Amino acid sequence: MTDETRVGSREPAPAEPGTTTDPAATEAPTADAAEGTAEGTAEGTAEGTAEGTAEDTAEDTAEDTAALRGRRARRAARAARSAGSGGPEGADGDGDDGDDGDDAEDTPGRRPRAVLPLVPVLGVLLVLLLAGTGYLFLTRPGTSSVATDDYVDALQAARAGIVDVTSFDYLTLDDDITQIQAVTTGDLTQESVDRLNGSRQALTDAQAVVNTEVVGAAVGAADDSTATVYMVIQSTQTSSASQQAQVQRYRIEVDLTQDGGRWLLSGIQGR
Repeated sequence: MTDETRVGSREPAPAEPGTTTDPAATEAPTADAAEGTAEGTAEGTAEGTAEGTAEDTAEDTAEDTAALRGRRARRAARAARSAGSGGPEGADGDGDDGDDGDDAEDTPGRRPRAVLPLVPVLGVLLVLLLAGTGYLFLTRPGTSSVATDDYVDALQAARAGIVDVTSFDYLTLDDDITQIQAVTTGDLTQESVDRLNGSRQALTDAQAVVNTEVVGAAVGAADDSTATVYMVIQSTQTSSASQQAQVQRYRIEVDLTQDGGRWLLSGIQGR
């Protein structure tokens, strides 16, 4: 055996005392550190959660206790007031309704709503309706003493009478005056006759002829003794002074008075 062979097969030199390296010993500290970190994190998390839950529970319990004490204090105060005034406890709202009111006050975001009883409201409306109906019944206008036939008679008398009073012919003035006296009464009779007699000579000289027709008429008011008729009349006038007839329209108000069962004209005025 050569020297090289002996050298190549030489065993490794033994390690110096105190420098031995163990893999298991190297890995052990790392595992211990990881385990310690996990345990610390878990313990911290659990401890924080427990502390937070305990604090929240304590706060809620304190709030509920304070609210309960407040309700009890209010009920005790109401009971004391009721006992001092000699009235029943229910008068101050004690009992179930009072507890509901306290709960409503203690609950945030809730507002008490005023509820009107339906039956009393409908009762008030019914009373008002009956009162209004009674008032209308008591204040209704009385029955008119003038029937529909009376309106018709007054209207016909006005239409015929106004034609007789405002129409004339220079050849028949006496007959025209007689007709005026037949359909008029009171001052209107005298005024119409005097006017026609005063114009007799002028009408004869001018050969004047006046014809009147009623364009429209309506009864404005009437009772058992008087009536008022509104009319539109058209007058056609001819004379020797003009070859062309003159046509004019007038709006008039005719008053009538019932005399002896007949409607007679008692007044004429323009409108």
